[in-house]
Amino acid sequence: MKKIIALTLAVLIANSCQNLTIDEKAQKNLKPVWNEYLQEAFDDTKTVNIYVATNRKAKGGNFGCGDEQFGVAVDKVLRMGSCKINAPKNHAVGDTKFTRDNRQPSADFFKILSAKPLEQVDFFKEIKDSKRTPLVFVHGFNVRYEEAVLRASQIAYDLKYQGPVILFTWPAGAGDGFIEQNLLNKTYDKNSAAARASISTFKDFLLSLQKSEIKINLMVHSMGHQVVLPALKELGESPSGKLLINHLILNAPDFGANDFGPIVKNIKKVSDKTTVYCSYNDKAMMASRTFNKNDRLGACTLFEDIDVINVGALDDTYLGLGHGYYSSRAILSDISQTFLGVEANYRLFIVKSELNGAEKYFLRK
Repeated sequence: MKKIIALTLAVLIANSCQNLTIDEKAQKNLKPVWNEYLQEAFDDTKTVNIYVATNRKAKGGNFGCGDEQFGVAVDKVLRMGSCKINAPKNHAVGDTKFTRDNRQPSADFFKILSAKPLEQVDFFKEIKDSKRTPLVFVHGFNVRYEEAVLRASQIAYDLKYQGPVILFTWPAGAGDGFIEQNLLNKTYDKNSAAARASISTFKDFLLSLQKSEIKINLMVHSMGHQVVLPALKELGESPSGKLLINHLILNAPDFGANDFGPIVKNIKKVSDKTTVYCSYNDKAMMASRTFNKNDRLGACTLFEDIDVINVGALDDTYLGLGHGYYSSRAILSDISQTFLGVEANYRLFIVKSELNGAEKYFLRK
């Protein structure tokens, strides 16, 4: 009798599903998926935990989350820890308005709440135990340590990222002196040297993730590509190399366009999907082109099987360099859809480029 009742119910349910539209079926099937996937709402001021891995030379003995702990010199030691950051609900998307004054309202300001050093084994265990895909963020040129921590927390909050967020922060930024802070070419030269010196450390960090069987999403900005892309090239060349990255997001890559082409095949061995956000209007890319005497990937160059998306319409270069779009509402919205597995041509505001364009798609304003 029980089998007959169960069979009858199954038939009734099947018949009811047949009367649903395609849209209703999709909503019905996706609801339990969303309930499992979406655990954090990010609809209020929130304490965001940022895992930190850095090869910046420590200024003192203790791990911390401010510039007083880590500077702009390169260290051979990779230090790890976590920073708890107050992410305010009232901040504008992309903004990192910060205060050290705890009397200021938490709903309006980012604040550093606490810092915790972690041994490598504990660092990777916590990431693994989350059972979520972590997002690794690598910043760009002239970003000091504290700014990098705050930027990672802003991205985590504004993306409503459901897994752990890891900041890999390399020794970018100007020195403490007034003259150093105002000599941009000198800072660029020093930062570029620090990026090259960080490649092997970042590669070892990725290998540790791989050894722990942790796949990641990886998001990079600007000069950070001079750290990341050579490391991925080397990993792709390894005969024991395997897929490590679900989605590789390259934002305004300050990397030679002609240098990228030969390593695409290696990157594809370790990354399932690669998206490049670029802009013709990026003044920082124009300056980098002059400095490096070659075309930069962040100014848009078309590559097969890579989603190259021109976002030049989004950033008003009259108000800035046209280089900081990576943390904006439009880009984060598109990245969020990317992480959900939506192909570029189906994502909001994406349109195909014209024939013979230097990109595959445009992101409309």
